[in-house]
Amino acid sequence: MKNSSRRQQVLKGTLLLTIASFVAKLLSAVYRIPFQNMVGNIGFYVYQQIYPIYGIGMTIALTGLPVFISKLIVDTKDPNDKVALTFKIQNILLVICLIIFCILQFGAGLIAHSMDDLRLGPVIQSVSWMFLFIPFLSSWRGYFQGNMEMRPTAYSQVVEQVVRVTTILLVGYWSVRSAADPYQMGRLAMLSAPIAGLCALLFIAIWIKRQPLRTKWRKQRSLVQTPGLVKRILFEGGTLCLVSAVMLLLQLADSFSVVAGLRSFGIQLITAQNIKGIYDRSQTLVQLGQVFSIASATAVLPGLVLANKHKQDITFKHVAATNLRTNLAISLAMSAGLFALMPQINRLLFASSDLNTTISLYCVSIILTSVLMTYNVILQSKDKYLKTMISILAGFLVKILINQFFVSRIGIVGASLATLLSLMVMIGLMNVLSRSDLKQLVSYSQIGKLILVIAVMIGSVKLIALGIGAMNLVSNLRIEALIISCIGIPAGIAIFFGGCVLLKIFTIREWLAIPMVGKFLKIKGVTSHENR
Repeated sequence: MKNSSRRQQVLKGTLLLTIASFVAKLLSAVYRIPFQNMVGNIGFYVYQQIYPIYGIGMTIALTGLPVFISKLIVDTKDPNDKVALTFKIQNILLVICLIIFCILQFGAGLIAHSMDDLRLGPVIQSVSWMFLFIPFLSSWRGYFQGNMEMRPTAYSQVVEQVVRVTTILLVGYWSVRSAADPYQMGRLAMLSAPIAGLCALLFIAIWIKRQPLRTKWRKQRSLVQTPGLVKRILFEGGTLCLVSAVMLLLQLADSFSVVAGLRSFGIQLITAQNIKGIYDRSQTLVQLGQVFSIASATAVLPGLVLANKHKQDITFKHVAATNLRTNLAISLAMSAGLFALMPQINRLLFASSDLNTTISLYCVSIILTSVLMTYNVILQSKDKYLKTMISILAGFLVKILINQFFVSRIGIVGASLATLLSLMVMIGLMNVLSRSDLKQLVSYSQIGKLILVIAVMIGSVKLIALGIGAMNLVSNLRIEALIISCIGIPAGIAIFFGGCVLLKIFTIREWLAIPMVGKFLKIKGVTSHENR
């Protein structure tokens, strides 16, 4: 009975954390649409140039390190040692984050110069303050998660995102009303990160106050040696952070090389900044597209860990294959849908339809990152980190080496191509280095059928868009884009799932793994007994 109660607590906690992560990710993606509409392309360029620094810090505090720390806490049996270990990790992270803070504060001018825009210096300094909160947030989130208490992490991340998004939108509104300088707006918008971090930390502190931690800590010292702990934080924790921050790393490479590449292409600075601001729209769309695959990968990890621990190889293979195939299928459909409706979605969300080809190409990242995240979850469940780290760093290096060259030769579309190529390198290397763990997960006959269905879906949605456009129902192009999107998106979804049913693309197990669809089937009493 006690074990059953414990299991229910873990399941409820995991569900709560998954929902909170979903809400936080959705907020983090959606707010940029009204924000861009308020501040324009140049204002959005200023914000997005520095956003990857914030995003990487957020990943450390919210995703990568808390997951790693929670594993250390679970492996530590004595409650007093758990507290002592948390304090030790907090102190190590404090040193690391103080170094990062000093680099950003005192090296902001040099970093801004490397980005080809010296006026970004104060914006970089604004975001640097958030790193002072990361050691405390990541340590105690990890501590509570390791004790199967998910509420502090779940609630604090929602509080953090709500405060940050509200602050940013208020800054955007103020900048429009007062016609503020884009760089002043960017500096104030980036201050939302430390403000939100402080609010989240206060929330965590209230939770800590309920625990008699201080007394326990004084009585015991952690049994883990500091040098070994530092190595594990940098290696295992660093790998988890790298995977969670893949797109942010590639965006960081863009921040340093796109404007310089465009200037080498023969474009004036102000025009290059405007183009970069438009190109940055694609990151918002990709982040929205990633919400499903991130939630799906997070949800399946405990099942894979359990199957691996109990040496249930067949179950492990089934869960891994099902997750990869459904994530791949949904991400293919999302990317294809964005491609089919890109002019309309671009205009509807951002008021103009500039750089449609560039943004459409960038959105193929949704497919590649979905595969990458699923591969990582499979390897992570087996405690295999080195090959993942090598693959991601190699892909990041490729992006750094080719990005500016591509942009200087073929324009902004080169940045999208460089991103796709770097992601392909990551996936290819993971396949080569971890062949035994990742083999036989993909069904090529299923992919062939998916391509056929998606081709029909794209063609049908394009015809719908052309037909509505030819009717000239309204003179306002943005309203026309809204009408086309409202008809085209449901039509595309219906064609995709209808085609999947007609061609029997998914097994029952795979249908059950798709959110909403799986829930509907379970209500109907459909279950899976397959051993495929």
